[in-house]
Amino acid sequence: MAKWLVAGMVCLICVAHVFLWRSDMPTELKMTFTMLNALGWSVVLVPILFLDRWLDAMRRRNRDDSRP
Repeated sequence: MAKWLVAGMVCLICVAHVFLWRSDMPTELKMTFTMLNALGWSVVLVPILFLDRWLDAMRRRNRDDSRP
């Protein structure tokens, strides 16, 4: 579930960046917004991905431990 959520968010972020770079702002400002946005979203998305992988590993381990 989290993988689809992250994939959808990444697609929306990419679309937003396309609109940002097509705007008439100065290039330096576009670059600053892009860097801040990438840093901010990586702080949000990376823990979600790591938590999802950890939960998958725990579920796999619990499923294997419950077998006789």
